[in-house]
Amino acid sequence: MIFALAIWACVIAGFDWRQRRIPNVALLLLLVPALLALAVNGKGLLGVSAGASALGLLVGGGILLPGYVLGRMGAGDVKFAGCLGLLLGPWATVKMLLVFAIALGLVSLAMLLHARWRPGSGTRRIAAAPALVLGFIVQLGFPQWLPWNG
Repeated sequence: MIFALAIWACVIAGFDWRQRRIPNVALLLLLVPALLALAVNGKGLLGVSAGASALGLLVGGGILLPGYVLGRMGAGDVKFAGCLGLLLGPWATVKMLLVFAIALGLVSLAMLLHARWRPGSGTRRIAAAPALVLGFIVQLGFPQWLPWNG
């Protein structure tokens, strides 16, 4: 299951990287089975309880929502983070978003330096989904790499 979810997330990240958008249908491919699993089993696809899944959804989407309101983040990124939070639960979602913030900050810095070195390159939008997926995969498969995982 973890491998399939990682592949799904990577496909979305690749699409966002190329198109700078996340299609709703790609999110529904996860949302429908995840909600069915919660309804039938009382647990999510990764074994997270229904309450923790709901909190993870709120944490994932809620933390990125101000970025959308300010025009700095796309709605697809907010929905994608919410879907990932639904899978992980609240605490793991916070850890995923910490990795996301670090990765997105490094990419932003690299783009800023690149723009300074190449005048006229202009500002470009950054695809946030690849950084979200990095945080998701690290949290799923390599949580021991994170210093805040103890």
